[in-house]
Amino acid sequence: MTRRGQKKHLKRLPAPRYWPIKRKTGKFTTRVIPGPHAREHCLPLALLLRETLGYAENMREVKVILSSGQVKVDGHIRKDPRFPVGIMDVIDITTAGERFRLVPKKRGGFSLAKIDDKEAEFKLCRIETKSMVAGGRVQLGLHDGRTLLLPEGEKPSKYNTLDTLKIAISDQKILDSLELKKGVYAIVSRGRNIGNEGKVIEIEKRVGTHASTVTMEDPEGNRFQTALEYVFVVGKTKPEVSLQVDGGSS
Repeated sequence: MTRRGQKKHLKRLPAPRYWPIKRKTGKFTTRVIPGPHAREHCLPLALLLRETLGYAENMREVKVILSSGQVKVDGHIRKDPRFPVGIMDVIDITTAGERFRLVPKKRGGFSLAKIDDKEAEFKLCRIETKSMVAGGRVQLGLHDGRTLLLPEGEKPSKYNTLDTLKIAISDQKILDSLELKKGVYAIVSRGRNIGNEGKVIEIEKRVGTHASTVTMEDPEGNRFQTALEYVFVVGKTKPEVSLQVDGGSS
């Protein structure tokens, strides 16, 4: 009899290379469930608690922490250790009083930037899709799976794909929008230059087989190029969120 449905297990060897796990100490690891982020670009909540933060030593302790409602992701209590956590997600450990934001790390993967209470109140989301729905209203699809309907009467032309929205976590209200253009501050979310950050110097849009590229300049003055779809705007002239592991702004 053939297997029905998707796989429920994941072996350590074929797991994504950036996951912070030891490959030969066991056979299986935690497999993420379908959620707001693609499987190739996220971390299971269990790995964050056990491997990255060190709050637990095994899966049993992870389940005890989660079942008691001590962990929030973007303001919602999450109790499944397989829940996928991705770029710019805000993780709140209520009992410890610590808050973190997941940001891209150089050479691949993610790191946790410690943030304060004020910064934990909002999240940056990149616009991936823009469409018209029933009633003539415009709907924005964001990188973390959520969708937002623009209020009636608001001009949809001010929001474009690959722009970034600053959203309040409590009520999903749009606080500000960051347009992808020359001069803004951005971070690379994927590709060879993942984790690199800096000012956007030039945007070259192409049609066809050659990908559109963006030229950026890091804080040290070094310039590099990356694909347009890998650029994530994080501020107008400087980052509005913490991008360093110690919680300081880059």
